[in-house]
Formats: sequence, C-alpha cells, structure tokens
Amino acid sequence: MSTTTNHPVGTEADPRTLVSKGTFDELAGYFAARQEVTHTYAERAVGQFLVFLKAHADAVKAPGFGMKLPGGETYRVVPTTPVDAVWHALLQSSEAYTAACEQIAGGYVHHRPILTREMEDGTAIAYTLMALRGTGYLVDMEFWDGAAESCCPPNPPQPGNKG
Repeated sequence: MSTTTNHPVGTEADPRTLVSKGTFDELAGYFAARQEVTHTYAERAVGQFLVFLKAHADAVKAPGFGMKLPGGETYRVVPTTPVDAVWHALLQSSEAYTAACEQIAGGYVHHRPILTREMEDGTAIAYTLMALRGTGYLVDMEFWDGAAESCCPPNPPQPGNKG
C-alpha cells in the first residue's frame, strides 16, 4: 500500500502548535512526571498523541471516509502501544486533556477500546498512518512503528456474566 500526502516532505507542522502553549506544557509535564520519562521524550510522545487526536477529529468531519467497523462506524484511527500509553496517562490529567480535545476536536474525545480484524492484520495501522500524514503535522515513526493494539483483551469479562 502506498500513501500520499498533500504536504511536501520536510514541511510538516510542529504538533505542539495544535494546542495552546499552556495546554501543551501541562500535558507534557504531567506525562513526564507520571511516566518518569525525560521532558524531551514526553514532548515528543504528547506531540504524537496530539497528531492522533487531529487525525481523529479530521475523520469525524468526513464520515464517509474510512473503514467499516463492527458497530457501523465508518472510521477510526488506532493507536500503537506507545501512543495508547500517552492517551491513558493524559486521561488522568482531565482538565488539560479536555482542553486539548476542545482545541483540536471541538469537544471531548472518549477512549473506546476495541479490537478488530483490521487491527490484527495491519490494515488499521496502515490506514491510521495515512490519516496522520494527511494532517500535515510531523509523524514521528518511532511512535508509529508497530502494530495497532487494543488495551483491552479481545473478550473482556462483562458485568454480571460469570462465564
């Protein structure tokens, strides 16, 4: 599968510009402290998560674009393990996370883990990479080189089901 972008290589925008400086600094600082990583790594990781949010927001505005999912939705970008780790951490910094969602997507973006055949066979991550590159923001392949994974098991126990 080949991908194209509307942006010449080397002209990708800095992901930190997706949100206000205060929001970015709060998210990166929280992630660095929570995950006990360097501030430089935290800034890169949070930046890639913000590009992920942007790709999601762009897709919501174009509902006919994307892959068909079991629930009937027509699009979903998927995180890799490192990007999902950022998502989980930032959900706990609820004010800054909500501000980032508002600034990028116009509203709160819920975390709804799923596991699809497309995630298992690599289709979903290839699709996600196209969507990420389509945003015009820098895609740091260190965070996207891998499979899309669900943070939940394929058949999690359901409340009230003792089976």
